[in-house]
Formats: sequence, structure tokens, C-alpha cells
Amino acid sequence: MRIAPFFLLLLVLLASSPLAAALEFPADGFSPGWKRAGPVETYAPAALYNVIDGGAELFLEMGFIDLRIQKYEGDGAEIAVEAYRMENAAAALGIYLLKCGRETPLAGIDTRNSGDHFQVALLRNNHFIFINNFSGREELLPVMTALARALAAAIPPGEAVEELGILPARDMVPGSSLLLRGPYSLQAVYTLGDGDILLLEGKRFAASAAYREPSGAGHTLIVAPYEDEATAARAFENLRRNLDPYHRLLEAGANDFVFKDFQGLFGRAEWSGRRIEIRIKLAELPVRPEK
Repeated sequence: MRIAPFFLLLLVLLASSPLAAALEFPADGFSPGWKRAGPVETYAPAALYNVIDGGAELFLEMGFIDLRIQKYEGDGAEIAVEAYRMENAAAALGIYLLKCGRETPLAGIDTRNSGDHFQVALLRNNHFIFINNFSGREELLPVMTALARALAAAIPPGEAVEELGILPARDMVPGSSLLLRGPYSLQAVYTLGDGDILLLEGKRFAASAAYREPSGAGHTLIVAPYEDEATAARAFENLRRNLDPYHRLLEAGANDFVFKDFQGLFGRAEWSGRRIEIRIKLAELPVRPEK
């Protein structure tokens, strides 16, 4: 994808963003016999490419501020904490949903989490955290759980994230909702076209989820809200003009169009007021309402 200018803009926006307080890592003794191993390592946005192999773009797009890594040692093993500080709680939730996959919460951790004895993903306010057990020893899970509780206690809970509320709840497949903020997060759902085709620009949140009707018919819905009608209209026109060439346009009106993708499934995009709604992965040709 040709998106280099998009990420230059992101770096400028992040540099001017207000920084929420950095996490204070748990001290020695959070679990008996465990202590810090070395100083905290800190990585700014420009250095993230040196730490994450092939995944930095997604964090930058979602609103990354910094990464701080603290390692702990005990019982002949090492556990590393990767704390990704995001610009707000919605950005942290967006990364969490994209990274954790199907959630498997662990007992004994009150804040939202998913994982096993190899790795725990933790969500708290504007922080997304990985707790990594490099040895893979299953008996270290209680230590990871204690560390997760201590980390969560060090971060204020924050306000509820409202950005997923734009999705209708009826017939939604549990655990399928995602937050999108640009081309990389959108790619996790569907390929609509090249670049930042919905003009989210790393500052607007869209949302998506899978739906399954009682009849068994299913589809995926993407909802993109904008600050005003003019911006939504501009994004809709960009989507229509630059729709992926592997999709075949079937019908089009002033504020909607229907297409067929390379898998033989159908999609429909509609602009109304300050939002765009896109239904994809439809088994049957959608019926356009009469205007």
C-alpha cells in the first residue's frame, strides 16, 4: 500500500498529542523471589520499527505514544512486560481487539485480559500490555497473574470507550467487534482499496463487526462516522473512485453503490449524513432501496 505520507502525518499528530502519565512498573517482590532485571527500556514512535518486526505500522496508526519494557527474573526464568502507551483508551482498546484475537480471560485478573501461560494481553485505560513468559513454563502462570494485577493497580481505570457504540447490537457475533483507524487496521477486516481509502487519517475511529441473522445469513458491517457531512461525502467519493480493482461495481447511485468481490460475494456502501456504512461478505446481491 502506498501510505508513506499518511504515516508522516501520523508522526506529526503524535508529537503534538498530550501525553498521559507513564506507567510505574511493579517493584521487586510483586511475587515472592521475583525482582527487576535491568532498567526500563523506552522506545518512541520513530524507534518502534526496531522493536516490532512488521507490526509497528498498526500501532502508529492507532495512536502510539511510547513503548516501555521491564524485565523480571526469578525461579531461574525471565518474564518481560511490554507496556504500549496509547493516546487514549479507545486507541488501546483498538490494539487490544486486533492483537488478542479470540479472548480467553484468565481467572484472578479484574481488568480486561486474554492469554495463557505463554503470554497475557492486558487492557487498562490507555495502556495495552503484553506479559511474556519466554520459558513457557506453565507453573509461572501465577507469577504472571500477580504481575498483571500489580500492573492494573498502577493504572487508573479511565473512562468507558464509546466508539464501539456506533455498531448495532442485534445479531452481532460475540467477540467480532473491532476498532479501525486507518489502512492497516482496515486490512484486518477487508480490502476495500489502496491506502487510507476511508480517510480515517489516524484520527477518526471506525468500527466493524460480523453479524449472523437467525436464518443463518451473515455479513460484516463497517461503520465510519465523521465530524461533518462534507468530510463523510469526501470519504465516500474517495472510496467509490478508488475501490479495489478486484471488486466489480454492479450498481451505483448518488449516495450508494453495490459491488461484487473476487470471492463472488457482494458488498454495499452507503453514505448518509455524517457516516458511511459498508456491508461486505454478503452471499446474495443486496437490494438497493428506491430513491
